[in-house]
Amino acid sequence: MGAFGLLLVLHTEQLTGSYAKGGLASGAYALALGISNPLLARVVDQRGQTLVLRVGAPVAAAAIVAIALLPDGAPLGAILALAAAAGVSQPPIGACMRALWPELLPDSAEARHAAYAMESVVLEIVYICGPLAIVAGIGSWSVTAAMLACAAFILAGDLSFSANQVSRTWRPHPERDEHRGGALRGGGVRVLVGVFALCGLAVGAVEVTVPAALEGMGHRDLTGLLLGAWGLGSMIAGFAIARLGAAPDPARRLAMCLVGWGIAHAALGAAGAPVTLTLLLLVAGATIAPTIVVANGMLDGLAPAGTLTEAFTWTATGMVGGAAAGSALAGALVEAASPGLAMALLGGGGVLAGLLVRAAATGPLRTVPAAAAA
Repeated sequence: MGAFGLLLVLHTEQLTGSYAKGGLASGAYALALGISNPLLARVVDQRGQTLVLRVGAPVAAAAIVAIALLPDGAPLGAILALAAAAGVSQPPIGACMRALWPELLPDSAEARHAAYAMESVVLEIVYICGPLAIVAGIGSWSVTAAMLACAAFILAGDLSFSANQVSRTWRPHPERDEHRGGALRGGGVRVLVGVFALCGLAVGAVEVTVPAALEGMGHRDLTGLLLGAWGLGSMIAGFAIARLGAAPDPARRLAMCLVGWGIAHAALGAAGAPVTLTLLLLVAGATIAPTIVVANGMLDGLAPAGTLTEAFTWTATGMVGGAAAGSALAGALVEAASPGLAMALLGGGGVLAGLLVRAAATGPLRTVPAAAAA
């Protein structure tokens, strides 16, 4: 998953000769993922994790294989349809994992904070290894082979997770209310969806502008390495936020993280050389894990009973929706102007997100229990 969005950009550009079309393909995948995951997560909240994981993974893997085997000159419609199919069928594995922490650690907010933080560190290790091993490694030989590897890893990961006893025995919340609004009945959940949509603009823009900027510098082969640096910054910050502990005022900490996210990602547009871009990506990455850890911890107190899995997917939907828009807009801006302008314009969404959190701190976000931050 850490490499697939970038591979879609690169593979589509190879097939069509257009970064804008590559951005559309990556955006179609991300948008389909964002739309389907809350629906699949609602099924998980109602019926358990096993069914969704074991049916969705083979379908998603098959769609990725089909994209990988498309010939040169394949129509854009076929690429977009298969990208959307891969996204719409992919199980909400991250939300399934995060929904288990309150069950495994029900009595300690500090322990859950540490769990969310360490989870973010492990994920960043994977997201570093993904671009390095799959894009810079396998992809330097064959982008098609790299996409086939992604299909194999997604299939193996989802099926092995579904075989774990903790996942197999997880059951729906006994107080679940079958309201049609689901997790979105929570005002705080709705705020965080908007927050992550604004942040996602930068994520989508990075996947398009970094390879485009490096191509202009004559170093496109460094794409995987530099995106690995982005993940490295987040991993280091994940260790730091774990040591820092849970915030006494989660909304305030989240707002600060978001402003840092926006400023750091907008600054990527000023990079004129691979070394500078690498350093800026390290700094930008360092804003990611703290933001996500704080927001995940807040969801424990914001999601209505029995909707936590769905709540996690809605914030992810906000992120991927923003990323889809960011990919598409960045592709157009790269071709019309420059990668630097695209990143400078789209990277600053986090600042707006921080202002949104501050405005909601005494409203929807005040529902976070005080004890959860103690």
